[in-house]
Amino acid sequence: MNNGGLAPCESAFCRRRDNTDGAFPFSAVNHAVREDAMGRGMGWVWVLALGCAGGDGDTAEIVPDTGDVVLLDLAVTFTETPTDGVPEAASWFAFSAPDAAAYTCAIDGSAFACDDGTAFVVPMTLGEHVFSVTASGPDGEQGAPAAFEWTITSVFDGDHPELVPTSMLPAPVGDDGWRGIFRINCDFAHSSYDDPIVFPGEEGRAHLHRFYGNMATDFMTTMESLYAIPESSCQGNTVNSSAYWVPALLAPAYDEITGERLLDGDGEPAWEAVPAVVGNDDVAHEVFYYSAGVDDLDSIESIPPGLRMIAGTATTMPGTEQDASIVRWHCQSWESSDGSNPNFSATIPECVEPDRLRMDIFFPNCWNGVDLDSEDHKSHMAYPVNDGGPNGTHCPETHPIPLLRPSYHYAFPVLPGNSDPETQSSRGWRLASDHYEVTDSQAGGLSLHGDWFNAWHPEVLEAILEGCVKGGLDCHDGNLGNGYRLSGTTAGTQVEPEVVNRGMGL
Repeated sequence: MNNGGLAPCESAFCRRRDNTDGAFPFSAVNHAVREDAMGRGMGWVWVLALGCAGGDGDTAEIVPDTGDVVLLDLAVTFTETPTDGVPEAASWFAFSAPDAAAYTCAIDGSAFACDDGTAFVVPMTLGEHVFSVTASGPDGEQGAPAAFEWTITSVFDGDHPELVPTSMLPAPVGDDGWRGIFRINCDFAHSSYDDPIVFPGEEGRAHLHRFYGNMATDFMTTMESLYAIPESSCQGNTVNSSAYWVPALLAPAYDEITGERLLDGDGEPAWEAVPAVVGNDDVAHEVFYYSAGVDDLDSIESIPPGLRMIAGTATTMPGTEQDASIVRWHCQSWESSDGSNPNFSATIPECVEPDRLRMDIFFPNCWNGVDLDSEDHKSHMAYPVNDGGPNGTHCPETHPIPLLRPSYHYAFPVLPGNSDPETQSSRGWRLASDHYEVTDSQAGGLSLHGDWFNAWHPEVLEAILEGCVKGGLDCHDGNLGNGYRLSGTTAGTQVEPEVVNRGMGL
């Protein structure tokens, strides 16, 4: 028989008419496989090298009912691969084989499932890597593995646009309680009624949030999307594509001339968002910190990509104040500090013009070592403990891995345009998540909380940990403590939807 000029192969996967499987060797262009003598009058079944025309991934299958040869093309073709020799934070692959029913992938020999023909891998260490994929047929037939090799280089090799050389060395931490700290500023990205942690895939289900960092954060956000669309409003831009969000802070809306309370389109008292002091590096307040939450600095590990969590409780009601070590309010004029002046409030205090209202949110930093999220978005994490023993402040046994600790530190200016006309203060302000009536006797802000979704470039976050936190330095303005600082902030779309139902949405 003639094979039509196609190349021979050494083996193929065939199925006999009796529905039993077997692999049969090929040694020439034309090969014969003896059909088992079952009285079916089939005699010889010819299996040609036709199944190998596409490459080593092709197999041939004999259909049980007819004895016909079905050629399975399991040769894998890559349609997307990483760029070789660049400092990518994550790697994407796309591939296909015409007759594949499933795929098995491996990175540097470690296998994982990748049945949809794509693979997203993060983090990746510096150096050379090998990605391989094998296609499988409907009955488990396997083609030959296809492999792609590439090299990941350091973000600090060459001229990375988001890393600026600097000769300024951060000072050691002072006596204010920080063991080692890194501070950055971010501009406002946008506002929406989405929450990709609490309501993933559900548009408009949440109370009104204000988002910072990754500019594309919405109800469909995932770890992969954060890395795939990395533009950020924070210092560092694409190397800091993490998402940060908090409930919108709202002030009663008044007529600027008469001082009377304005009404919204439904005839209800109107509210307006109070913007934080963020944006331009020269005037803005550093809003996000990364620091040490335990005493043993050498034990701290970097935060795994994709880890997300919530600090604070959005359902807090009057009579159940939150712990000031987790969330708190204060006026900037109070000069509050944990060490010398722990003057904090569980609710929004009346800060008088031109003061600033401050809020702090401290995230848990002890990880269970397994989960990137949990059902309540909290239980995979825990706060450190101090039982008076020789270990000082340390992680509990249930969550033994100390991570770098994120925290939020916002400042909101009290101005004539947002203050209470009678007291020129922040009286009457509330959060969009406050599910209770704010009155002169019951201040708002009890539901203070924050959400965080990690998408830092792993090498940059590791540099923050090693240079600033473990180094015991006070790193300001995105200074990494290694001769580089992060680039400046970028304004987002700054879209502001209408405040509906006191910010609680529909």
